[in-house]
Amino acid sequence: MAKVKIDFKAKGQVIANYFKEKGEKVGLGVCLAIMLLFGGLGLWGSFSAPSPVKNAADMKKLADDKSQAFKRAEPGENDNPGPENSSTKLAALDKLDPTAYRGRQMFSESEFLDVKRRPPAILTVDDAKVSLARVAVKSYMFNKDGKSLTVIKGGATAMAGGGAAGIPSGKGNAVQAKDQAIRLFAAKKNAPKATSEGTKYSDRLIAYLKNLEFSGRKMAETLTVTSDEYEKMKGSYRPAEQALPLRMAIVNASFPYKAQMEEFRNKLKLGSFAEVLNDATASPEDPNVGVNAFRFLGMNVERRKKTADGKWEEWKPLDIRGNYLPFATSTDFRFEPEDPSIADFIVNGLMMPKLRAFDPEHYPKVDDAELSLAKIKSQVDESARKDKDKLKQSKPRTKQDTFDVFSPAPVASGTTGEGPGMAPPAFNPIGTVGAGGFVPGAPAMMMPGLAQGQDVEPAVHNLVRFIDVDIQPGETYEYRVQIRMGNPNYKRTKDVASPAYAEGGDLLSEWSKIPMVLNLPEEQSCFLIDQRKEDEKTFKGFTSEDSKRQVPMQIHKWFLNTGAATQNLSVGDWAVAERVSVFRGEFVGRQVIAKIPLWIYFFEGFGLLPPKIVKGGTAATKTGDGILVDFSPDRKDRPDFLLVDFEGPEYTHDRVKTAGPDAKPVVSKVEERDRLVEAYIINPLGQLEVHNIVSDRDNATRKAMLEAYRIRVKKAEDFMRGGGAGGTTPFGS
Repeated sequence: MAKVKIDFKAKGQVIANYFKEKGEKVGLGVCLAIMLLFGGLGLWGSFSAPSPVKNAADMKKLADDKSQAFKRAEPGENDNPGPENSSTKLAALDKLDPTAYRGRQMFSESEFLDVKRRPPAILTVDDAKVSLARVAVKSYMFNKDGKSLTVIKGGATAMAGGGAAGIPSGKGNAVQAKDQAIRLFAAKKNAPKATSEGTKYSDRLIAYLKNLEFSGRKMAETLTVTSDEYEKMKGSYRPAEQALPLRMAIVNASFPYKAQMEEFRNKLKLGSFAEVLNDATASPEDPNVGVNAFRFLGMNVERRKKTADGKWEEWKPLDIRGNYLPFATSTDFRFEPEDPSIADFIVNGLMMPKLRAFDPEHYPKVDDAELSLAKIKSQVDESARKDKDKLKQSKPRTKQDTFDVFSPAPVASGTTGEGPGMAPPAFNPIGTVGAGGFVPGAPAMMMPGLAQGQDVEPAVHNLVRFIDVDIQPGETYEYRVQIRMGNPNYKRTKDVASPAYAEGGDLLSEWSKIPMVLNLPEEQSCFLIDQRKEDEKTFKGFTSEDSKRQVPMQIHKWFLNTGAATQNLSVGDWAVAERVSVFRGEFVGRQVIAKIPLWIYFFEGFGLLPPKIVKGGTAATKTGDGILVDFSPDRKDRPDFLLVDFEGPEYTHDRVKTAGPDAKPVVSKVEERDRLVEAYIINPLGQLEVHNIVSDRDNATRKAMLEAYRIRVKKAEDFMRGGGAGGTTPFGS
């Protein structure tokens, strides 16, 4: 049989042709098979693999076994120290010569210490309380150009009363009066904005009062003089005063004083708080004059107002100094004394003073303002406790105890001065070091009263206060503050780590973050009350109305000023329209005759205008019967209270009474005192208020304000009749 010969070349060609035709499908089939294989293996692995919980349990068991084995392990025989592993005895090092191994010193110790000064971070306030004050401050009576002043004959005395400013009577009055005149007119010259405050009241007030006739009290002799004429009077005349009404937002805050001193001590490389207070730098105004490096320069304040839709406006700078200075100038920079309890927490440069007022009670109480700050209150309480403990431990001192044989007289408590027996003068951390020859970086001097190595203990927190005198009723304001301090490195180029640190005269803190919000309420309120029935027979006001269409009400309003536009009589206090009758659909506010106590400068007291003849007594006297006063809102963009409707009053009901079975019945009209009357009123904000005659009659605020108003009016009436000492105000000041 013949052997078959295979043609491999032909077979290869056939296979090649097959893959050319079918290769694409074959490749796809192979890939699909591989994918199915791996997919199947993956599914199998997922089903056959142990669960994560079991894996975690196994791992934990393994870890626990290893941990227990480690705890149970004990050293074997091979682990015990042998002779070759015993401790080596150390050589006696005290026999070595240390100088033999000492190298040459290449650096001084100071080269490793950072002694260069750096700028301290300025901290900001950490708590705040915003209070509202409506105050009539004591202002002098300049004319429009600020070049002349109204004065009253007679040297100023301590009993000048409602507000004479003055200089104590006695020797030296002429010199003091001259100094006062120079300061007074210089202040007016340096603050021209002050001519717009106070003078607009004084000119109109003088012109108005000149047309009135008074009796029962002697008018003081007055003159209008220039600064030169006033200087020549040698204390024989004193400045006349007027009431200058103000609304104030008083912001009291606490500042981390001790932390700020620590920041200065660390950044300036000083060793103690005493060195911080004594450290000096060049004055930005005159580099040849030194000033304390640790000093406050005031603050920057920004304010924003809430709009009618409840959104806040953008922050805007508030010119605190520019707004306040005209009033301070008109009052001759006279201020209210601070409460003694907070005296230790007041630092120069951070506390705006409160203007001298006719009635200081119109300012917020210290417990409701400064002492409402928890960090200040805790320090005041701690200080009082320490003082009480010292008082218990001390014993009364006699003259023999206080007499110093080396002094001409014993030292009175709290006095300071120079010489034997005198207490050291109080250290003033805000001041100048001296002019001429000032060398920045000179060593700090020892603080008076401190022994070598002794340091001061500063207060943890001190008070910050600023006053905004540009506010309007019915608005909501928010404030934020930025503390300013002098640059302690100014012009000290050799002491600072960088020349840039010696540039710029001041340093600023960040803006405060704590909320400082004042919601200033409207200065008008109304009450559903019939004052005639409350006072019964003593009421002398308006009493008639249409009982079916009108309801009696009472209006309270705080007046900045009153009178006609040409008078502009300053008030600065609350007044009450005790009884007005209001129709449905009528605005509550209106012009009525009311008694408003006003400061009469030539009487130096609060009186009433215009005069009216009062019969009775040995001679006719005159008293004020009231003036036409507008109890409508002062803001023209705010509507008045609107009486929408009222229900009641059921003034009377019939009462039937018979004397006997056969007697004729008698019908009488009976009036119920506690009848229910309700009124529906839309307030200036567009909100509906429901007033009830019972709740309004018992309203404690209404009663207190009405009582205070009547007391002021009564004192003013007595004053106009000639009773009381000259200058006595309704406030007893």
